[in-house]
Amino acid sequence: MKKRIVAVLMTAALTVSLAAGCGQKQDWEDGDGKIDGVLTFWAQDTLPYKTYFDPAIEAFEEAYPDVDVQVEYFTEFQDKANQAFAAGEEPDVMQTGNSIADWAKGGKLLEIPDSVISKEEMESIYYESALKNKIYDGKYYCIPSEINVESPSLYVNMDILEQEGFELPEGWIENNGPASFEELIDFAKQLTIKDADGNVTRSGLAYTYAQWEANFLSLILQYGGDYKDEANNQVHFVTPEAKEAAELLLEYCQGPDAVSDPGDSRYDLFIQGTAAMCVGAPWYAGSFDIDIPDVNYQVFNMPAWVDGADPICIGTGGWGYVVSSQCKNQEAAWEFVKFMTSAEQTGEWAYTTGALPARTDSLTDLSYDPEVGSVDKAIVITQDILPYAAEEGAYMGTPSTLNYTIVREKLRQLLVDGDIDAALQGMEDEGNQMIEEYLNR
Repeated sequence: MKKRIVAVLMTAALTVSLAAGCGQKQDWEDGDGKIDGVLTFWAQDTLPYKTYFDPAIEAFEEAYPDVDVQVEYFTEFQDKANQAFAAGEEPDVMQTGNSIADWAKGGKLLEIPDSVISKEEMESIYYESALKNKIYDGKYYCIPSEINVESPSLYVNMDILEQEGFELPEGWIENNGPASFEELIDFAKQLTIKDADGNVTRSGLAYTYAQWEANFLSLILQYGGDYKDEANNQVHFVTPEAKEAAELLLEYCQGPDAVSDPGDSRYDLFIQGTAAMCVGAPWYAGSFDIDIPDVNYQVFNMPAWVDGADPICIGTGGWGYVVSSQCKNQEAAWEFVKFMTSAEQTGEWAYTTGALPARTDSLTDLSYDPEVGSVDKAIVITQDILPYAAEEGAYMGTPSTLNYTIVREKLRQLLVDGDIDAALQGMEDEGNQMIEEYLNR
């Protein structure tokens, strides 16, 4: 049975931490040194985020009763954050998934002070890939909540397997996943249903649309290439490895070997019950528990798509905390950030949202039943993938724009016209234009 011991341990640890923290003298650069006043805080408006933030903020206010944290949630959060910083209307503290380079470069963020956490401490207790997009000009301006590793997970709808008399292939449970991509594809073909015209109506393995750009980038690396050229501040996609990656992605979502419906996101197909398996990220588990609570699913690690390669995936620092340079209540702001980025709160954040904690000392006591898919299992087994996580390219300033706008858009167009050469050329041209604009700002 799955053991939910982490909450009890976190509560006990948090109580000790708060008791020790209260009354300690802080050496602040300005202000009266008191932890009090009003503090504005913004976060993304999703149910998992609110499920974490509402009690966490309440716990902070209980520990610091003279601080009033005024929280606002926004659905189109990234756009809201960019607009607010551009207009000088940002909150005191924000949890953001944006790249911080532009804001730091523009003097809009405060550097993380040693009184909160030193640079040496950051680099000793946080995963390296979680930090590279939190630093600018050798200084940290953001403390990460999570390490974001896209597309290392495999989810299986066990209800579909049971209804149709399928069993998991031998060794999947014991080995936390398929032995090879070939084995996975063979099983996916058995689970795929097509109509009379050959169109996929139930995906054996859904992997397209949202986040499949992470598959594409990791495939380039698995083929032995690289799209990053940090020494010259460029990207390269017109390469043999990128072409092979695009061809492999197309092979299994179009034509006679298709196992994935190319017309919808893999997450949506899975929750709709029109995908027996899907590629995903660890946070999918937490969202599945909310969106399809009655569905029995399993979670495993994806094998390498390329025979003989390591299971390389794309890893980066996800959501993290920043303090605006316009903040008038820095004492409360930094104490709030310190509280929210403790090992205990980082672990609770990751557990609630289904992410991987950015700190290596968070969620060290999680246990799980290997026979059952769960948030616990997704988090623990994905830690086996972290040594193979490749940082996406923080030198670009805005690598998320490259991945989730440029590459994603070109891959979607590729599904329409099948023109691989045009897609790769577009990625390279627009990617390098993006980097040049960033460097010239």
